[in-house]
Amino acid sequence: MLPSFRFLFLFLATVCTLGSTVVAIGVNWGTTTSHPLPPPKVVELLKSNNISKVKLFDADPLVLQALSGSNIGVTVGIPNAMLKSFNSSKKAAESWVHDNVTRYFSSGSSGVRI
Repeated sequence: MLPSFRFLFLFLATVCTLGSTVVAIGVNWGTTTSHPLPPPKVVELLKSNNISKVKLFDADPLVLQALSGSNIGVTVGIPNAMLKSFNSSKKAAESWVHDNVTRYFSSGSSGVRI
């Protein structure tokens, strides 16, 4: 086998092996854009493409409402500007989580999987 074909075969074999072990696909979802899609439309696109996890860069209420009941796993990021205050004050961090995240939890399937 020629060296270039050997490399191609090894590469394809590796990719095929990795593809069989993928459990979930996740995406990052930022809301700072010049032409944003409505959050319910984005959730519809995520679900139609079998995306099971999403990372948000902030706790946008419209985005979190759209994700309610979607069964998509959500990681909520905090704004970089708040890191210093959260590091120095546990109370500030707890307050932000209470105000921006906990309202979207639910005991049933209607909440957001955060």
